[in-house]
Amino acid sequence: MKLRYANTLAHLSTLLIMSTAYIAVFSSIQGFKAMLPLVQAEFGITSAQAGLYATFFYASGVALAIFSGRIVDAIGARKGLIGGVLIIMSLMLLHTLAPVFPALLGLALFTGVGFSIVTPSINKGIIEMVDPAKRAISNGIVHGGGGIGGILGSSVLPAIGERTDWRISLLIVAVLALAMAFLLYRFFHPENNNGESEEGAPSTFGADLKRVVTNPRVFMVSLIGMMAGLSVGNITLHYTLFLTSDLGFSASLAGVTLSVFIAGGILGNPTFGYLNDRFFNSNRRLGLFILGLFVSGMFAILGLVILPLQPAAWIIVALSFVFGFFSFAIMGMMFTTLGDVVGPRLMGTATGLMLIFTRLSMVVGPPVVGRLADLRGDYGFGWLAISIVVLVLIVIFYLWSYRHRALLQRQG
Repeated sequence: MKLRYANTLAHLSTLLIMSTAYIAVFSSIQGFKAMLPLVQAEFGITSAQAGLYATFFYASGVALAIFSGRIVDAIGARKGLIGGVLIIMSLMLLHTLAPVFPALLGLALFTGVGFSIVTPSINKGIIEMVDPAKRAISNGIVHGGGGIGGILGSSVLPAIGERTDWRISLLIVAVLALAMAFLLYRFFHPENNNGESEEGAPSTFGADLKRVVTNPRVFMVSLIGMMAGLSVGNITLHYTLFLTSDLGFSASLAGVTLSVFIAGGILGNPTFGYLNDRFFNSNRRLGLFILGLFVSGMFAILGLVILPLQPAAWIIVALSFVFGFFSFAIMGMMFTTLGDVVGPRLMGTATGLMLIFTRLSMVVGPPVVGRLADLRGDYGFGWLAISIVVLVLIVIFYLWSYRHRALLQRQG
């Protein structure tokens, strides 16, 4: 019993150390996005120009996702996490020196590279270290670090920036990233967790890429990536605008509500992972289908119930927590499913390929939803459109994955 407890504690400690990479990354990225009004005021740019920062950031992720995933497969999870966090730290420092806004757009491209290295590194580390029966909850715990970083960045950095300067906030978050990189360097040693090397036998990039792109199950899981990018990407960008313009929330209350949405994701990622591992016999197919139905339903509620009825603010805040619970749980589950499909050796490259679909939906989706809101005068039609697309994607996945259902569920 003592040995089992010790092993569980060591496993949890390792996952928490891994989550520090996401804390560093998302506190930097979400924090800077939250400070865009301050950047806008300094450089005298329009809202549309300010929104280009997210476009440039995700564009680099789309262009370099495959290559960054391959780098992770070559150098291993530990070096990938440390290197990715240090890239983010360096880019945040360079942000403070930008003399004009176009320079920030150029830096956004390179910042996206750091993010593209951290995500496949985390996924590769988990699949190498964790038994398949515990991967869903493990992914949930680590990806929950992104929610913690998002809340810290979006709530703390703008407050500091308003009182001092947004560049001071970025200096603080760069120091945080450096501290997280040190924790990873000091305490994260995945080769010691299961007695195996984190690097596989050498192979060429072309050979590994061919194995990934000729695996139809990777594209099957990529449908979930599109669904996740469409849902989470639009909420994080448009939700506060919806709350203020359509429901009459104050800017501060809208920000709090978005934080509650993210907090739901912090709880949802590990909780749903535990439920899937414990009660669904690690049935990824069923778990993802349930999540897709819930997310589609929540977007429908936003457009068909919340917008026309405009209930009390506390009801919307409570629903936002539930919405975040299921929306962010998709992220952990989809990476867990991808690991089941490709195995540890190709996890980095496969993650890069899937992130192309995820980030394309993040690049394309928000402008389309924003345009629909401009044309219709509110976000109702945009929310319904997302609901329908999410429903279609999850049904296609569920039907496509039927022939692979044995692979997507623990046997015995």
